[in-house]
Amino acid sequence: MKKSLLNLFTVASGIAVGNLYLIQPLLGELSKDLHTSTAQNGWLVTATQVGYATGISLVLPLGDVLERRKMAPIMLGLAGLSLVAAGVSSSYLMLLVAMAALGITTISGQLLVPLTNELSDDQTRGKNSAKVVSGMILGILLARTISGFLTNLLGWHIALVTFGLFNLTLMLLMRNVIPELPKPAKQNYFALLAGAPRILWRNPRAFGLMLVSASALFIFSVVWTSITFYFTAEPYRWTPAQIGLWGLVGAAGALGARVVGPLLDKGYARIITICAWLVFAASLAIGSFADTSIWFVVVMLVAMDLGSQGINVNNQTRLLTTFAEARSRINAAYVTTNFIAASIGSAVTASLWHQVGWSGFMWLCSLLSVCALGGWFAVGYRDNLRSKRLAS
Repeated sequence: MKKSLLNLFTVASGIAVGNLYLIQPLLGELSKDLHTSTAQNGWLVTATQVGYATGISLVLPLGDVLERRKMAPIMLGLAGLSLVAAGVSSSYLMLLVAMAALGITTISGQLLVPLTNELSDDQTRGKNSAKVVSGMILGILLARTISGFLTNLLGWHIALVTFGLFNLTLMLLMRNVIPELPKPAKQNYFALLAGAPRILWRNPRAFGLMLVSASALFIFSVVWTSITFYFTAEPYRWTPAQIGLWGLVGAAGALGARVVGPLLDKGYARIITICAWLVFAASLAIGSFADTSIWFVVVMLVAMDLGSQGINVNNQTRLLTTFAEARSRINAAYVTTNFIAASIGSAVTASLWHQVGWSGFMWLCSLLSVCALGGWFAVGYRDNLRSKRLAS
């Protein structure tokens, strides 16, 4: 896989996933301009997330029957048009529909991960996948910061249109550079949707790996939701823009995580997974001391994102490599499981914040990390037993 194409995939995946979070720093400006209530603003975020879940569940599996080399740029272009429509919206209803359309169409990042896996050879598959996934993580972490900055500078209309044009530009760049691939076999759409559940039912270890990764996303969501609650309260009372700057801290961990991919290619997957979960657990324990100094939060975020990358890249690469004939379907199931876990994490944090608090959540998540590592060992142990029985 050419380096220029890999870099383009990395940027495009970050932009695609970052699209989901662009609206969040704009909510205050929207209230002033469109006279929306807090509840209406909440529906804008919900429409985007529900749209994304719909796109992942119903559209992404088509990547196994349609040409991903054409499908990825098309979806990126549709997401760009949705953002332009959102930017020129003059009413709340138009904006709501545009954000829902954005959620459904901004799935190109999840098409590019299995496409990277397919275009890479065995010696570079882990390294290349890690780079594209790191782009997605950076997109998640930096989207709010960049969106808030552009809104303060240009206003929310021009900010959204600018992001839309950026998506369209990437579509044009990507359209003719993805190499030809063998055409996938034709399949019935409804049989296609049922394919991933059938595969996972026959391969409980794969489902176990998904649950392990989902635990990491649950913790990730708890931490970032907790950061919002923690720093908006006394004694900090930070603004959303100030809180968004924490994404820059997390980005450092995501960049450093690129070392994970080459190590996977050299056969250190087991060691990486164990170390990643231990780093994950230790970072959360360190973060629990935020009342002493916010520097503990800095250390926590860098280490946590580093560990999260190790867990995510390893599991996702193994799943996509194992089920090469159903990469898009497996990736859809993988992302959907993570999305559900992250949503539950946010809901749990919001519901129990006053009872548990920052330190309580950090220690509970640290314990959950250790339990998830134990679950990963259990899945591997069961698989080894099955292999020995078959061999005998």
